[in-house]
Amino acid sequence: MTMLRERMDSAADCGPAPWRQTGPGAVHCPGECVAAALITGGDSRLDLGRLSGVNKYLCPPVPAPDLVCVSSCTASPVSVQGFRAAADAYVSLNGRAPARRLDQAAGDAADRLLRYCGAAGLATAILCPSGTDALMAATRLLALERPGMPITAILPQASETGSGVPLAVAGQWFDGEPPSGWRRPGYEAHTIAIPLRGADGVPLADEDVSDAYAAAAAAPGRAIVYLTHGTKTGLIAPVALPAGDDVVVDACQGRIEPEIVVAYLRRGWPVVITGSKFFGGPAFSGAVLFPVSRLTQVHARHRPVCERPTLGSLLRWIAALESIEAFAPLAAAMPAFVQARSALIEQGLAANPALISVRGRMPGGSGWAGLPGIFTFAVRDPADRRRLLTAAALRPLYERLAREEILLGQPVDLGRFGGLRIAIGARDIRSGALAGDGLQRLFSFLGHATA
Repeated sequence: MTMLRERMDSAADCGPAPWRQTGPGAVHCPGECVAAALITGGDSRLDLGRLSGVNKYLCPPVPAPDLVCVSSCTASPVSVQGFRAAADAYVSLNGRAPARRLDQAAGDAADRLLRYCGAAGLATAILCPSGTDALMAATRLLALERPGMPITAILPQASETGSGVPLAVAGQWFDGEPPSGWRRPGYEAHTIAIPLRGADGVPLADEDVSDAYAAAAAAPGRAIVYLTHGTKTGLIAPVALPAGDDVVVDACQGRIEPEIVVAYLRRGWPVVITGSKFFGGPAFSGAVLFPVSRLTQVHARHRPVCERPTLGSLLRWIAALESIEAFAPLAAAMPAFVQARSALIEQGLAANPALISVRGRMPGGSGWAGLPGIFTFAVRDPADRRRLLTAAALRPLYERLAREEILLGQPVDLGRFGGLRIAIGARDIRSGALAGDGLQRLFSFLGHATA
């Protein structure tokens, strides 16, 4: 808790902003207020450990600029700039007529997200507490198009998307006990999970994965394919879609260019995105970009698919949008940056015989999002170098790294073994962090820990 208290104190003095003004009529808003608000309006994944002061992804609720953070495939602490933006909004939203101010701020945030994606007029942005909530909301909207028709949801195995995702798209609560007042959406659905990797951790051939999706789409009920544009390990699946099926694009990783988002929306496919993965906003913030052309089909039967954004979920989006808009003018330089940083990561992994690189997405496309940005690696078992550690066995190393102020993507299951992940995010190029001390610290520590 000492480290968290120091960060709280630092957050309360993180630069000029209206909430630090003094004098008659000024509003005083200490960093503790903003930090407390940022972890509300979600589920238990935002809860802080009583002793650790971090959430289940080992992120504090305040900026941690000294943290080596290569965890944008899982979660990142809020940036200093994002915290300032959230603090400014906190003061504004706590004035008179808070409900009206909240609705107006949510509309402004949705418009900003649509502008970044180039989707203004093409889609409506529905803000949700998390990407998992947003996937549930997208499914509920599609279900309203054909009330009473059972749904078959076809998506990758949970280890590549998230343990709560299959439950969410089936209309079930996905994180412990449901919150007070939560009601199941009014549709019947079951899920079919498609493996993307073999037991040896190697990605299955694209055509085999596509064939598995096509076979699953023949199941009874209305088939909805969740085209995952960026899994936890950076894969895209399926590459070829079954003909004629409904599609929801799961782009929750955020590793997608605006032009591709627009192309999906023009096909009538809802796109789910977050500000809390690639963009490095605080966990959690999700949104459904739903094509305007399809909304008219559900307006007559419309019910809220996500509750009105709470103060906490809106502040997280405001912090994320600060990062998104700062990244936009730098995107053209992103391909060269990704290639250079990727080379350094690959060199660091290859230099340690205890680390085994696990193949992810192959390069494809002309933009920055077509380049691999997530690097998964396995770790040899120190008791038997012929074996690789499971995801559960990697958890202590992951936590030990966090105590050393180095945050990786959390362990994932890859079949017979598990993997840790190093991710490249938008905040890396903004900070100009190419090699820096961060990667050197990471690989130096891994060298000592796996010797």
